[in-house]
Amino acid sequence: MTDIGLVVERLRAAGCVFAEEEARLLADAAADAEGLESLVSRRVSGVPLEHLLGWVEFGGLRVVVEPGVFVPRRRTEFLAESAAALAGAGSVVVDLCCGAGAIAAVVAARVPGVRVFAADVDPVAVRCARQTLAGAGAE
Repeated sequence: MTDIGLVVERLRAAGCVFAEEEARLLADAAADAEGLESLVSRRVSGVPLEHLLGWVEFGGLRVVVEPGVFVPRRRTEFLAESAAALAGAGSVVVDLCCGAGAIAAVVAARVPGVRVFAADVDPVAVRCARQTLAGAGAE
């Protein structure tokens, strides 16, 4: 499958509201036509787009997600932005049950000099958070 129009039609028929955008993202993620077919088939079967891509855009950042890890939602960006607005240089921010580390990543990116710690009990979430926060100045 290489015709992006056919991909859009399949995604739309499966109920994907943003079929055009999803088709573009899946095509960009696929190494070849066979890989694209696999991704589209999995998406049509209900696998979340973000788990297929391995990331989600959150607060202007790319957050790593894997199957089994909660995909951060747009409405959670308000919480992240609020935390960043309340923190300042030297503040200590703790993101408990951090999942993929999205809130911690936004705070670390927006607030120079802040100390950010993220923690979770789920090993998959911790692995995602470590990747998301690598180089972000958060632990």
